Amino acid sequence: LVYGIPQFVLPNSVVDRELETLKARGVEIVTSAPIDKNKSIDALFAEGYEAVFVGNGADVPQTPRGLDTSLTGVWSANDYLTEVNLNTENLPENIKSAKRVLVVGGGNVAVDAVRCAKRLGAETIMVYRRTLAEAPARRDEIEHTREEDIEIKELTNPVECYGKDGVLVGVKCEKMVLGEPDETGRRSPVKSGEQFSIPCDLVISAVGEQVDSDLMAANGIEMGKKGPAFETNVPGVYCAGDAHRGPATVVEGIADAARFAEVVIGHPHVYDIPAEANASTADTIAKKGILKMSSQACCEGERCLQCSTVCENCVDSCPNRSNISIKMADGSHQIVHVDKMCNECGNCTQFCPYASEPCHDKFTIFQTKEDMDESDNAGVLFLGGDKVRLRLTDVKEYDLGSCDNDLPVELEALILTIRDKYSYLYEE
Repeated sequence: LVYGIPQFVLPNSVVDRELETLKARGVEIVTSAPIDKNKSIDALFAEGYEAVFVGNGADVPQTPRGLDTSLTGVWSANDYLTEVNLNTENLPENIKSAKRVLVVGGGNVAVDAVRCAKRLGAETIMVYRRTLAEAPARRDEIEHTREEDIEIKELTNPVECYGKDGVLVGVKCEKMVLGEPDETGRRSPVKSGEQFSIPCDLVISAVGEQVDSDLMAANGIEMGKKGPAFETNVPGVYCAGDAHRGPATVVEGIADAARFAEVVIGHPHVYDIPAEANASTADTIAKKGILKMSSQACCEGERCLQCSTVCENCVDSCPNRSNISIKMADGSHQIVHVDKMCNECGNCTQFCPYASEPCHDKFTIFQTKEDMDESDNAGVLFLGGDKVRLRLTDVKEYDLGSCDNDLPVELEALILTIRDKYSYLYEE
């Protein structure tokens, strides 16, 4: 938290306050005590510890293929942020004197790095191989970069650093285009064959981190053999956060720690929940639900009332099969309505447990412009190729091949999935 996140995002005073709270509760904090080749987890057991919890995060940077890290001026985001956060008064010369900084990536770490470079007085550019609509960075973080006049080049993938006399002078990039959605639900970047160069004297790679597998292997921990309740294959050794799930967020690490604490205590934390909120298992099953209460110590996301998992009654009850469950690339389901198949018999409305009218409320697939004009439903008309006519609040035409079509990522993924996997629903 101190070396990886800039103070303008998370002030050190906040972290200090958290640490003081831990100390006040009797937690002993030992610094400058690495677990490495000189001291192993086995040595801790020999000292009398009964269990070891590994929460070392993911701090091994990944580097895009082609970026020559031997050139002066090429940095991983981890190392760059550490220098800027902890070594402000004595920065390396190539960081301090950088005039044009290129940051590679589209996550929160990339945004932190490019905003730090801007504050150090450099001209800054952030490049991302997809569009910002698919970027994993939080929307407010992206807005901060725009507010600070930081240039962002979408659909741009670095392929090679080039230098002179061992010093970076620029990065060769390739223009990308968006392909079909992948398992994450985002459209995959595909090479266009068009290349161009961006001159710069500092490049920061922020394309993700990995867990230190060498550290794990040196202590006999096999990353592929994680058991229930955060157990590893080594008796008495547990792991959570990035070390268990892979690179994630601070909030997810905190959530893992809270769940692990409940495992150690032997029962879930007791929440003050009204009795009427605890539905019986029988009631839940009767509603085709997968709901779990807090008392079952489940991930909060598993309690979500999304219609794709709790209910598909409108699909089951439609005699004309005009309500269809679409399987997305990430394994989730989305229900759509097929206008040409519907005679508005009312079955789906009668069977809907949420007082909805699926024949009017579900995203609709239209076959002709006349069908779309006669309906008020939100939906799509495929015009051929990448062109679609879409009604959300207003009717507009969009180009799915354009990187600035302003469509929400989830909606664009749904429309592409219908076009590429379910075209029989609207074709003659």
